[in-house]
Amino acid sequence: MDEKVLHPQLVIDGKIVKPTPPKMRVWRAFLAFFDEDKSHLTMEEFLDRHIDLIVLAFGRPEVTRAAVEDALGIADVVPFTRDLFGWLQAQTFAKLVKLPNAAAGEG
Repeated sequence: MDEKVLHPQLVIDGKIVKPTPPKMRVWRAFLAFFDEDKSHLTMEEFLDRHIDLIVLAFGRPEVTRAAVEDALGIADVVPFTRDLFGWLQAQTFAKLVKLPNAAAGEG
């Protein structure tokens, strides 16, 4: 598996920045975006929405819209957002897989 999927990162002002542990709000925003019909969006709106998701997912003050726009090339925005979504899914499902084992131990 690609290292970016395992833990995505950006380089901002020469410093490697990784996202904070994902919160439910981030998960819901990604799900809503990827389920949404985006055919009505202009290319600029489409890319702006991706950048908003990246900023939300990182949850760090140094990761602003401007910082993301400076850190990523135009062609990298959408793949990076998809990598982030893959990472979020991996984080979520890794925790969910452990739930049945914990529940079985209670009985």
